[in-house]
Amino acid sequence: MRVLFFLLTLICVGNVIADEARPVYVEVNQQSESEYLLKWKIPPVMSFGQEPGIKLDHESCRIKGGSAGNQPAGLLGRRRYVCDQANPAFTIHLNYLDSNPGLTSLVVYKSLSGEVAQVFSGPEVTIVALPLDASAAEVAHQYLLAGTEHILEGYDHLLFVLCLIIIAGGLKRLLWTVTGFTLAHSVTLSLATLNIFRVRTELVEILIALSILLLAVEIIRHHNGREQNSFTWRYPVSVSSGFGLLHGFGFAVVLQELGLPQSMKLEALLFFNIGVEIGQILFIVGFILIVLLARQIPGIKQKEQAIIDVAVYAIGACSAYWLFDRSALLLG
Repeated sequence: MRVLFFLLTLICVGNVIADEARPVYVEVNQQSESEYLLKWKIPPVMSFGQEPGIKLDHESCRIKGGSAGNQPAGLLGRRRYVCDQANPAFTIHLNYLDSNPGLTSLVVYKSLSGEVAQVFSGPEVTIVALPLDASAAEVAHQYLLAGTEHILEGYDHLLFVLCLIIIAGGLKRLLWTVTGFTLAHSVTLSLATLNIFRVRTELVEILIALSILLLAVEIIRHHNGREQNSFTWRYPVSVSSGFGLLHGFGFAVVLQELGLPQSMKLEALLFFNIGVEIGQILFIVGFILIVLLARQIPGIKQKEQAIIDVAVYAIGACSAYWLFDRSALLLG
């Protein structure tokens, strides 16, 4: 049990590791018909000096100020380009000094008219053509993939779903509980992404951690016989829906960072949301399969309650850590 608790609490560390597994983020802002601002953000997984050189490449374009564009870019930076040709079809180059350690890339292009286009690429792609002219199918695929990856890498959201599974118990209650969570976070995801309603990102992250901690405490109190008929256990759909509104703002933060294509905002939002649901379903199905397989182990049923308690204590420890860590960031 001590080993299990230790392994589960490593999820806290995994939250930091997930940040380092983010893609190389490159953004090109068209400032005028001939001037562009190139910005980049590289996850700190690479050694200092090994960052890729990032440059905008076209025969008519040059760096404003004349600095070289092939040197290591640093983890965070920006560079202005001036082009003699109006609206040139340039390319973005990611030049790794040695080799790409497996980082994906996200290139976002923001035109003068406000149109936003983006492309996700695997580690093997080091040259991306701009301006991007993605088809509806490409947009659907990109945002579907982004939504699925986000939920599967979002340890805090997954731990919340895990608590909902434990509280729901039976399959029928689980379906209703997860449906409530899904509908609720879809509403706030849409409102926040379309700039109809906004909440400060740091505050959302703190409240998400608090929501997980509250559910973990509720489960432990119930198992100890102190909360046998609480509101959470009687009305899990209401609880999941209420907290789902909060988690939707968390999903929206990611989508706002990616941006929405101006001509296909609703389509991109829809497929990102579908991607989140696919990732959520994959997690729930995977967890249920693991439980069913584990129950085939002799004697495991007698220890099932103890294993759940250890897992929930670990979830509580992680969420408490996130709560204090995120609060410190907000206050600091």
